[in-house]
Amino acid sequence: MQRSTERFSDKADVTALLGAFCFFLSAVEYMLPKPMPFMRLGIANLPILLAVDILPFRWYLILAAVKVIGMSLLSGTLFSYIALFSLAGTMAAALAMWALRHAGGRFISQIGVSIAGAMVSNAVQVLIARYLVFRETAWLIAPLFLGMGLITGAALGIFAEHFARVSIWYAKASGLPDPEGAPGARRKGADTREEKSTGESTGESAEKTAGQARKEAARAKKKERKDKTTAARARRRERTEALFSPGSLALAGLVVMIAFLRQDSLIVKAALLVVFALAAWASGKRFSLVTTLSVSLGIVLANLIVPSGRVLATVSGFRLTQGALFEGIEKALTFEGLMMLSKASIMSGLRLPGRIGRIVAAAFTYYDRIIEYKGKIRPATLAMDADDLMLRVWESAARETAPSVPLVPLVPSVPSTASTSFAPSASLSSAAPGETATRRKGIAILAAAAAIVWALSIFLP
Repeated sequence: MQRSTERFSDKADVTALLGAFCFFLSAVEYMLPKPMPFMRLGIANLPILLAVDILPFRWYLILAAVKVIGMSLLSGTLFSYIALFSLAGTMAAALAMWALRHAGGRFISQIGVSIAGAMVSNAVQVLIARYLVFRETAWLIAPLFLGMGLITGAALGIFAEHFARVSIWYAKASGLPDPEGAPGARRKGADTREEKSTGESTGESAEKTAGQARKEAARAKKKERKDKTTAARARRRERTEALFSPGSLALAGLVVMIAFLRQDSLIVKAALLVVFALAAWASGKRFSLVTTLSVSLGIVLANLIVPSGRVLATVSGFRLTQGALFEGIEKALTFEGLMMLSKASIMSGLRLPGRIGRIVAAAFTYYDRIIEYKGKIRPATLAMDADDLMLRVWESAARETAPSVPLVPLVPSVPSTASTSFAPSASLSSAAPGETATRRKGIAILAAAAAIVWALSIFLP
């Protein structure tokens, strides 16, 4: 335990762990329903809120950047407007929380800090949505958006206050005395609860009724269909990974993104959206056509509220105008096109160069340990169970003699192309001889695709 305690002085290590929890909470938040494509509850900002009192300002900003980059890589939205919303909202919230906490000191609780961060983040995102997606209609959704920020900010602040009082990991990271309750006793109680739960479930299994058996059979069939779909998606992903390197695919996606944004033809943009969606499907990425269509329809309807250009029709006093309709369709195609392109071009294994790139890689190492956690998180003991998870993940790295990703202090260095998979040449040089021809074929395909998209943007403006 001594070794893991001493590691708290390594801010790179602490930043990586907090970044991993940002990734995990972001993945949880991604599965929750939301009324707007960029609207978030903000639970992924919880580690940043806790870091206000733990990390120096430089490492605090690095954590915010790691959160945005990691979330974009996990969700495949690095080249989309979602990443821009996330970057602006996260950075604005982080700066507001840091300034308020350090200006007010202990007189301002984490509840107030959290509310301020949520309100600033949502206000910035509404402002961006005004110019990129919804036009003046963004002011109509602003009250709902800001109201949600007030509620979720207060809830996160209340949890952060409670977590700071009971968390052993937080106390050690802050240099404070341990709260009441030793880790061993806490874990012993958790193990006892697990054993009791296991015993109860065993007893209940002997009393299953025929109805329960039918329900289990239905669930088994549903799981079987889901497993087949997952296996098919995994096979498509493996074929994509064999043909393209992560760096080459990401670089091609960046080049295509610029050409796509230059394109003004709605027909060409719609065709490219279909191509990007097919590419995302072929690469094994998951997306919903229903969600895509509903979000696109919402963007178009939002733009129609503010009339612009020639009146096409009038329904119950509402004027359907050509300019608003075309602008709404263009923004919907751009929004979803960037989303699909990002999903198609961002693969697992993509390494970013530089200081933040190394922290992101380390955070993903911790993230893998988090999702492999076998313990339970119960609503009644949420804070203590979350603390137990943090302690287990933290100490698991301390027990390893050589972590899979070096967690060393960041020092100025000159990044070389051989250290990152973002460059196609590096991917080829590191590939096995038998893979070189396949990878060269993949690069040729990507180059041809990028050339076609650029030709369309030049000759079909």
